[in-house]
Amino acid sequence: MIPPSPHATVVSLPTLADVEGYERKEQQVWKHIQAGYPRFVRNQLVVQAAERAAKELKRSGELFPLVSRRAAEKLLAWAGIKGASVDAVGDWFLVATPSGEAAEKLSKLIQHTGTLISSRQAEAYLKNSSTAKQPAAVPIAEIQQICSAYFSGVTKSDILISLSGMNAVAAAIDAVNAIQGPRGKTAWIQLGWLYVDSSRLFEKATRTQHEFVADVQNLDAVEKLLAKGNVAAVFTEAPNNPQLETADILALRKLCDRFGAKLVLDPSSVGIVTLDLLPHADIVCCSLTKYAASLGDVMAGLLVVNPIRPDAAELLRVSRAELEPLHYLDAKVLAEQVKQVGQISQKLSSNAAELAQRLAQHPAILKVRTASTGTTAQNFKALQRNGTGTGALITIELKGEMREVYDKLDLVKGPSFGVQFTIASPFLWLAHFAEVTSPEGRASVRAAGLDPDLLRISVGIEPVDEIWSAFESALKK
Repeated sequence: MIPPSPHATVVSLPTLADVEGYERKEQQVWKHIQAGYPRFVRNQLVVQAAERAAKELKRSGELFPLVSRRAAEKLLAWAGIKGASVDAVGDWFLVATPSGEAAEKLSKLIQHTGTLISSRQAEAYLKNSSTAKQPAAVPIAEIQQICSAYFSGVTKSDILISLSGMNAVAAAIDAVNAIQGPRGKTAWIQLGWLYVDSSRLFEKATRTQHEFVADVQNLDAVEKLLAKGNVAAVFTEAPNNPQLETADILALRKLCDRFGAKLVLDPSSVGIVTLDLLPHADIVCCSLTKYAASLGDVMAGLLVVNPIRPDAAELLRVSRAELEPLHYLDAKVLAEQVKQVGQISQKLSSNAAELAQRLAQHPAILKVRTASTGTTAQNFKALQRNGTGTGALITIELKGEMREVYDKLDLVKGPSFGVQFTIASPFLWLAHFAEVTSPEGRASVRAAGLDPDLLRISVGIEPVDEIWSAFESALKK
């Protein structure tokens, strides 16, 4: 786990065989994993807290330590589970339900909505340390103060800080549905390839219809769907991940206004510093696990409603009610790290730009993608704040076999990005493993304009020559 902390949010998978074992839940890989990205890897402290609570409460079955009773009841209903136990355990709740298909569905929904307790919350319980009366408002206010520099015109207390980026996304979807549903608008347009859990929230929704437009430049398709009159909102990442393509947000805003649809934007791939999205959005939701929490040991998310857009007050009210707040212990840690978000974002962007230039000239590289290059570069630059870069992410496609290069690459390798150390990720192998391991799935990925074997690089703050040396060695034939 990286960093060497019990609260690490990054797990390194040194070989593609390790990635395959990780995805297939093979014991020979998982026995070494104590922590990782918390929505996918249940931290050992969280496991221990759930097991101890279950023993004290005499509960058995599949155990889910969740942050609130509301989250527990909502997700149990979504999964169609009746009769599960929901017990208060200090400042969190333990759900216990029999093993089986329903429990597996619940587990995925918890992953998508980011509602497990954090490792710090679990650790406090295991140490019999009560945090229920700690002044969470103090570190949250410090985080809001820093973030307010990037959301002009928004009252600081209306910058909502959640326990994960996906929880912010889920709250934004709920808020829009609460307003648009009674108006007969129950369809969502997913514009472009999204982070896997965002897509799953739309795919698994029980009261809304999901429309997928793969190409972020295909606003004609978006307009045709909007013209049906039943679209609640358009959701897109700016830029998206891993293509790093940006839709024409200004044109998209006009289309949404014309047909009465909301526009929800997610800048997680570049963080809150780089792009000024709020003037064009109804809601901006973003992960703070990246860039803001750059040491890689805390998760958080952010949701901001544009106060001058129609329905702003109601969108904010519902978002605030649906969102799960960041725990006091995690807020304390984030409040310290977020102070450097501007400086860190700029350094990551600078290093990524230099590495992208070098990789583009290497004979073993077929293609290098960045947010500021390619056919949508102007869309990105139209939203870019003065003096900012283009984020930590670059995506590369190789001329040769990815497995050999990945296995030889002497860097941290695994999920997550936007941290101070460089991470290489076989992104689609981690986010869409079923697709990249079947001929039909690989064909569908290619049809969406993606190389199944692309490598997504989150460039860190190490000296660029050190990062470059690792790639030079791995790319040698």
